[in-house]
Amino acid sequence: MIRFATVVLACLCCFGCAQGAPALGVVHCRANGKLVSVPVRIHGSHLWFVLDTGAPRTIVDSTAARTLGLQIVSQERGTGAGRGTYLQQHASPIDVALGAMPLHVPEPWVIDLANVGTDQRADGLLGEDLFERYVVRIDPELQTLTLYDSAHFQDPGAGTMLPLSVKKNKLYVDVKLTLPSGISATHAMRIDTGSEDAASDNLVRQSTERRVARQGIGLGTAYVDTSGLFESVELGPYAVHRAWGASNDHPALGMEILRRFTMTFDVPHGRLFLEPNRRIKDPVPAPPQ
Repeated sequence: MIRFATVVLACLCCFGCAQGAPALGVVHCRANGKLVSVPVRIHGSHLWFVLDTGAPRTIVDSTAARTLGLQIVSQERGTGAGRGTYLQQHASPIDVALGAMPLHVPEPWVIDLANVGTDQRADGLLGEDLFERYVVRIDPELQTLTLYDSAHFQDPGAGTMLPLSVKKNKLYVDVKLTLPSGISATHAMRIDTGSEDAASDNLVRQSTERRVARQGIGLGTAYVDTSGLFESVELGPYAVHRAWGASNDHPALGMEILRRFTMTFDVPHGRLFLEPNRRIKDPVPAPPQ
């Protein structure tokens, strides 16, 4: 049986005061490589789902879906970070419990997550629908997920607020990318807490320091393409220096960068609050040659 993490059901005063309103609940998570796995309950079963802002909907692994007895109502081929397609099924509605907090998922997706490259196999992904329902605070250092009522949430008074936009169920912030040569560009980058990458953007094809590396690890088939060095990746006043990133037609920011912050996603009001932690100056590893 999967060991279920302790869930704090009561609101913690320190969080409630910091956010200007009581927290609805705090869930203790665990690290899954650089990702964050959250304990959930579905149909009375205890499972582990990865927090994944890159997923437009909550996804249940195909093996977990069979164990839960989910009813499949339709299917098609989908595309992900890798090349090619994969089988994507749609199931009847489910209710997901995160501690005492409910998340109704009217159309969960069912996908085989066996080969997505996580350290520990994920039973599913908590996608963008969670972030639409609640204000979500992720603390990678304390390994906590805190949920707030968006109607009463206020500026936490710490860190920096960045404008957050939503396009086709995906979250974006503006990021300034600078190459060692001084070439610089500011791009709207997709926030992807389900990726272990740093910053991926085709600007790296112009970097003076490049190498080929395996990319597209996740849904679909991995492939080899150009990676390069950014002199800096800047989110508002915060800069991560000497960051290796992959080329990507769809620019994205992954957990190699994001794990350096406590992140508070206020999607209903278009805001992302970032508070740097002790990892802010950690070096970004180069891809293996």
